[in-house]
Amino acid sequence: MINFISLKEEHLEIVLKWRTQAEVTKYMSTDIENNIVKQKEWFKKISNDKLLKYWIITYDKKSVGLVGLVDINWIHFNTIWSYYIGEKDYRRELGAIAPLYLYNYVFNNMNLNKIFANCFVENVNMIKILRIHGFRDVGVHKQHYYKNDRFHDVLMMELLADDWKIKKDIFGRFIAPFE
Repeated sequence: MINFISLKEEHLEIVLKWRTQAEVTKYMSTDIENNIVKQKEWFKKISNDKLLKYWIITYDKKSVGLVGLVDINWIHFNTIWSYYIGEKDYRRELGAIAPLYLYNYVFNNMNLNKIFANCFVENVNMIKILRIHGFRDVGVHKQHYYKNDRFHDVLMMELLADDWKIKKDIFGRFIAPFE
């Protein structure tokens, strides 16, 4: 059973462990230090921000990853999302499925109209997954991120609530509690 628990200070050590793994950070726009003090400072800064929300993904009561919404725009009803499965043994099993729960929550409970995703163009597996989920390509930011001594292009993608509803017969069953 999959659940989504609001990120709390007690989760910060495991999140830091995941977030500093090479396999996780490879396609993320930023890298962070393995520094729990800075992680706690980040958490304090984001804790009262109403424009973002993070959840720990749990599977059979084990913490396995993190999903987040940033730049939640309550005027235009959209947000940007990101996630990772930090526990390597669960990536194959949950990598393509965990996002489905988030989309249902965002469109059915938060009543947002659009979810944006930004992917390094090299992250071809994630791009394939997002397209299967119904995301469409919006455009490419050329040389948008500088990481690992080179520039990376970023594919902008979006999923509209109306397009998601078309897939309800396929993906509508992916409902889970969000704390």
